[in-house]
Amino acid sequence: MRKLSTALYAIICTLTINLNSLAMTETDTQNQEDGATLTIFAIYHDDVPAAKKSTIHSDYIEPFTKELESITGRKIRVIVDQDKPPYSNFDYRKSNTSETILEWLTLSNRYKQERDENNESLYSYNDRVILITNNLLAGSSLLGGTAGIAFAGTPAAIASLGSKRTLGHELGHTFNAIHADGEIKYNGWWCETFMYTPRLPLRADCNVFSQSNRQRIKTYVDSLFDGLNVHEIPEEDITILD
Repeated sequence: MRKLSTALYAIICTLTINLNSLAMTETDTQNQEDGATLTIFAIYHDDVPAAKKSTIHSDYIEPFTKELESITGRKIRVIVDQDKPPYSNFDYRKSNTSETILEWLTLSNRYKQERDENNESLYSYNDRVILITNNLLAGSSLLGGTAGIAFAGTPAAIASLGSKRTLGHELGHTFNAIHADGEIKYNGWWCETFMYTPRLPLRADCNVFSQSNRQRIKTYVDSLFDGLNVHEIPEEDITILD
């Protein structure tokens, strides 16, 4: 496998994320080879309490995956992993969050390579690896801080269990969605799309992307899958979104 050799620029975003597990079947593997399936690997950090894990799928994952399937027309498979160092005990609370996501990107690539070598899932640059943490990356819930971080257009993200929207927000960045195209919608009450920032607690979560971000995501995902072998890693430059 070729090494990831892109120019990397960090975008630091505030919000949350989480995911549920699905076992890989022979059909899933075939779909992955055909480019029909997009996989999100969710790694629970060791600091996530067991009591919180029971609501992750319904509260965090489903709203995002339903929207992503609607946008891309592709099956979204979520595979959860836990109790697996050096991934599940990764030190994510560093003074420099850009350094944190750089290290996590390297570990994410290693994680996917490891799964490939163990015949658990084929390596694909298109798949995402997100670390789900109990605490913020920096700061505190009372005084504010960094709840999540992602690289624009790359397969790595970290999100804490704060706002339920952080999952969609951070993964949205990895699929080329941007803050500038976030929107406030009204349907009896005001709600914010996944990428809207800054967040106002009085407004609800729309659990959708704006039309502009939907188009950005669709175009980006189609470009990744267009003629791309699952073992290939494109060497495009990463553009700064924030």
